[in-house]
Amino acid sequence: MRRIILMSLLMAALAATPCTDCWSQTMKLLCSDPLAKVLQNAPIDAPPCPELLIDGARGETVSAQVVLLPGDKPDTVSAKASSLIHEDGESAIPSSTVRLQWVRYMEITANTPAVPKDELVGVAPVSIPDPFWEDAERSVTPGSPQPLWIEIDVLADAHPGLYHGEVTVSGSSGKCSLPISMLIRSFALPKDRHQRVIQWWDFPGTGFQDLKPGTDGYWKHLRESCAFLRRHRQTDVRVDWGLIERRPDGQGWDATNFEKFAETALNAGMYAVQFTPMGGHTKSQLEPDSRTQIGDDNFGRLAAAEQVVQERGWKGRVFTSLADEPFTYNEETYRALLVRIREIAPSIGVIEAVETDDIGDLDIYVPKLSHLNLWWPHYEELKRRGEDVWFYTCCHPQGRYPNRFLDQPLVLARELHWISYLYDLDGYLHWGLNWFTANEDPYSEKGATPWGLPPGDGQVAYPGRNGFIGSLRLSAMRDGLQDFEYLWTLEDRLRQIKIRLGEDASWLDPRQRPTELCRRVVQSFYDHTRDPKVLLDTRAAIADEIEGLDARPLLVVQTLPPEGTVTPAGPIHINIRGLTTPGATVTVNGRVVIPQNLSAGGAFRDMVFITKEAPEIVFTAELDGITRTTTRTFEVVE
Repeated sequence: MRRIILMSLLMAALAATPCTDCWSQTMKLLCSDPLAKVLQNAPIDAPPCPELLIDGARGETVSAQVVLLPGDKPDTVSAKASSLIHEDGESAIPSSTVRLQWVRYMEITANTPAVPKDELVGVAPVSIPDPFWEDAERSVTPGSPQPLWIEIDVLADAHPGLYHGEVTVSGSSGKCSLPISMLIRSFALPKDRHQRVIQWWDFPGTGFQDLKPGTDGYWKHLRESCAFLRRHRQTDVRVDWGLIERRPDGQGWDATNFEKFAETALNAGMYAVQFTPMGGHTKSQLEPDSRTQIGDDNFGRLAAAEQVVQERGWKGRVFTSLADEPFTYNEETYRALLVRIREIAPSIGVIEAVETDDIGDLDIYVPKLSHLNLWWPHYEELKRRGEDVWFYTCCHPQGRYPNRFLDQPLVLARELHWISYLYDLDGYLHWGLNWFTANEDPYSEKGATPWGLPPGDGQVAYPGRNGFIGSLRLSAMRDGLQDFEYLWTLEDRLRQIKIRLGEDASWLDPRQRPTELCRRVVQSFYDHTRDPKVLLDTRAAIADEIEGLDARPLLVVQTLPPEGTVTPAGPIHINIRGLTTPGATVTVNGRVVIPQNLSAGGAFRDMVFITKEAPEIVFTAELDGITRTTTRTFEVVE
């Protein structure tokens, strides 16, 4: 009971307005949340709070954010986190698992062109927070807020419960400390990742152009870069056909560097490697009079890659594409080339970002988010047939669609992976991990808008002295992928209950409840909340329900229609099925479920009429003095 009370108090505090409780004569810290982009010129008015509150599962990288308000003199500051000690005084989260990163600002003079002003973080010209500074020390300016990003790697076997620690900021003019309370949930994120992700990279990338394939420095950079991407839950990486070179004698192709690249990436935890398009980033090779423009050289490289894949047993771990975004008028040529690729390399899969619906038998179909919205019946049919369907975003879609542009709110980048769960999609692709304008400062607007693309479209990772540096958007996307695993975990736990209880739970749809919760955040490819609090509260509700499945008495409820359904008045009849621990007493809106409707195994059924004035149904299960409660709410319209 004490643990339940602690959790309730923490959840209530997490839902509160961002706050401050770190004061000195020279500086103060403000609590924020991991979906806030703090603008330098925006007023900050936050009520006091006693501590920074964090909530996460075992095996998760948990994000948090605080904001330093400097004193009245320029200063150089550094931040330090203590270990977090469990309330039992024995377990601890060591400080070495806590990363503190100062947030850097990007100046832009033009916004993403087709995004409405009310969908932007700020109207240009404006400074937008995104990349992280590499150094532990940071120069701060009086009156200018400086965000500090916090990430905590929670071990999969961490002891659940409430932990306490603090973060301290020190400078020449003083220091201040803000207490941290962190709730670690009893469940762990699954080891296997259930959402494939690739963001095409420029490798070895800006700042590392001198690293040449085959050198020790190149392979070291590859290992460390793959580890960086894995920490951010990317599963696939891109490999260039240029790594397969013609042999010096001109007889055949040498795939040594490709084999080493793939081996290094897979050993670093990547699920698959994907070749760049065989025809490059242009569709000209698909025009009717250009059937051979892909060229014999690339077909020779393909055959060499196929031999390596067969010898190493990498089928299903290596993919290619033919051309970037083929359209309707490319279909005939594309299908003919696809047949040839299948003949030469049957072990290499084909993934394509497609702009049409009849492209041939791919291994992975990747339509644009807006095309999924407009052409969903076609891709829904592919899903029913068991095909892998991902989606992609790039410089489009814009408007009110979620995307990850620099000047959009962080909640939109995080919601991309809620969309994946809602539609049971298999993965996500974006073309731009770390692309910058050549010979320009990558931390400038000109450097970060290659080819005149919208701000941030080309990158969510930046170059540092020793490798990639992350960003707010990359962390938000990782957090969205972890949200996906929360939803998947709830579904999996319900599936296990269905298997365990057999006939009593034969009616249970394991996806219905997580989908109901998911719809609180995203309702379609296009409709979604803009309120970070809605997402964070929903995430906490998912965690509560996962933990509730291990509690006694059990209380699982499924309604027909699902919660949140828009229901016209007249009257409205809601069918109810549920599961509880045998012997428990179940009530529905205060009325006890009669014995005839409650089986010996704990399955129950009922029905309720709801109205516009009373759209909620409250369920309770009571056993041995312990009561569990859950609510379902509907939208009733006249």
